[in-house]
Amino acid sequence: MTRQSYVSRELMHFVGRHEEEEERFQLLVQILRSGWLLHEPFNPARSSRIQIHTEARTLEDIISPEMTCFADIPIDDLSLHMEKYSSFGISFSKEFLVRLGANPVFYIVKNGSVVESIKREKVIQDGEELQSPSYQEKETRDQFFHHKIIEYFYTMERLKKKVGNDDQLTHLLQEMDDFLVKNIFAFLKPFDASKADGDKNNYYMEREWRLVGNVKFSLSDVRRVLLPEKYAKDFRKELPDFYGQISFT
Repeated sequence: MTRQSYVSRELMHFVGRHEEEEERFQLLVQILRSGWLLHEPFNPARSSRIQIHTEARTLEDIISPEMTCFADIPIDDLSLHMEKYSSFGISFSKEFLVRLGANPVFYIVKNGSVVESIKREKVIQDGEELQSPSYQEKETRDQFFHHKIIEYFYTMERLKKKVGNDDQLTHLLQEMDDFLVKNIFAFLKPFDASKADGDKNNYYMEREWRLVGNVKFSLSDVRRVLLPEKYAKDFRKELPDFYGQISFT
């Protein structure tokens, strides 16, 4: 029993956003039978990757993690989310996904307050230009994060070159780099606070959790299946061994 109604004890994942309704149902059945919830390129044998694009012009495009996403929304408040995505979904308990590495994202307001930034001058040392990427003196919050993260990658590359053959320091720098990319940068989520609640680009309403990688599960791990009531008979025929909760959307 929970004492509040603004978060859920289970995390939802909806399938087939761009497919027709019957295709969504078949995809849901396929996922439950396979025991895999996959991100693109939908290969359970592939190790998940995080691509870094230092030439990206926006914050959301710098880091591209291969991830599986979930929504932390109580069951009675899912209608708005389903209108944007799908009426076919599955849920797992938070405890199950936390054990696999799931974590809430860090939301950043795109049109947030202006942040003061220092504009750096070019410095040439030993024939090398040491200037960090230049940027405006006043920026919105997502622009500030964007330029600071680009500056981080620029600085890290210079540090790695400077340490040269010092294997221990090189290893420490790589550990720091891996930690920030995999555990911080991969969980940043910009959103536009001016959008209406029902706008498909109002990502804040999703209360998103992320898991970098695919999710391997057994049928008993699935807390709930969500689908339109007209598919109830076909679902029970396709998956007679599912004993979790079924909620009609």
